Amino acid sequence: MKVSFNNLYEQWLTIKDKALTDLDNLFYRSDFILGKDVDKFEQKFSKFLDIPYAVGVSNGTDALKLAALALEPKGSTLVVIPANTYIATIFGIDNAVPGADFMLIDCDQYYQLDTDKLSDVLSTHSQNYSTIIVVCVHLYGYTCDMHKITAICNKHNAWLIEDVSQAHGAKAYNKYAGTFGHVSAFSLYPGKNLGCAGDGGVIVTPHQYIYDRLLPLRNLGSIKKYQHIVKGYNHRLDSLQAIILNHKLDYLEEWNSKRRQIVNRLESSISNEHVKLPATPSYCVPIHHIYPVLTNNKEHFQTYLTVNNIEYGMHYPIPIEITPMYQHLRDHTSNKNTINYCNTATSLPMHPFLKTEEVDYMIDTINKYNPFISIV
Repeated sequence: MKVSFNNLYEQWLTIKDKALTDLDNLFYRSDFILGKDVDKFEQKFSKFLDIPYAVGVSNGTDALKLAALALEPKGSTLVVIPANTYIATIFGIDNAVPGADFMLIDCDQYYQLDTDKLSDVLSTHSQNYSTIIVVCVHLYGYTCDMHKITAICNKHNAWLIEDVSQAHGAKAYNKYAGTFGHVSAFSLYPGKNLGCAGDGGVIVTPHQYIYDRLLPLRNLGSIKKYQHIVKGYNHRLDSLQAIILNHKLDYLEEWNSKRRQIVNRLESSISNEHVKLPATPSYCVPIHHIYPVLTNNKEHFQTYLTVNNIEYGMHYPIPIEITPMYQHLRDHTSNKNTINYCNTATSLPMHPFLKTEEVDYMIDTINKYNPFISIV
């Protein structure tokens, strides 16, 4: 038996009939850029999150860049981001504020931003900067502790950006991820819980002044054709992608629920002491975009999975501070959890179309894993 890491084709089969009709209408109208379907997606997504404003953009990295630009940081700027995240998080903000100082904050036992370390860093450094931007990342489909993070940001007069690229529909304290910050960025990359058929992203905010800044920033500085009021970018969401997203959004809660059901089975059935499963914070309703497990010998475990036809992923094997561009941020002592997770984490298959027999096979295979037995 083969267990696939993801299954995007089943998503397409679910929405295909309705989506094809809308795609045909799109080609008839030919409003391919920021057309009617983009408007519909923005309204639908903001209603889903119960937040006033949504702006469709070209991808998740550009969403982070425009989110930071919309805050209009002035003077000396400190940007605080998690050490345990995909490199696009820092790329997006660095592209927006290239002169900023960056600090990486280690993660806690839930893989999320360590709020105690965040508080210590801002207490020590915030008085040295005119602008503070905190970027929290809801990693793997779990959420950060948003009550603590918002309190810390309020205390230090810091802007808060949420990177929700792995947590579409996750909740913290019974409120959707992406609705706590001043502005929030979502990637809509195909493999996400809400993904299009190419690159796409969306930014949400409760503030009209930030929304008003985002509109021209994504569209070459223009709201009305040929009237360019700021230096903007070509970061627009295509109508074709919006059609896919509109139909997938109808199934997002159902698909997220199925992911949770699968994880419940894994948690109740995997009993191998050599494989550590992720824990869920008490305040969080996760959506399990990624399901990472920890083993002392990652390469041995991954070989074992391959031999048994179970696909896997790695999120993320090389921490930001090891990359050539950001080695100046390197600090093994303060980011020891991140370094450890990079060296021990393997992502198991996780998607809403896993069959019962595939989950059973995965459970049985993992329970039989022995790191002390050679794999031929």
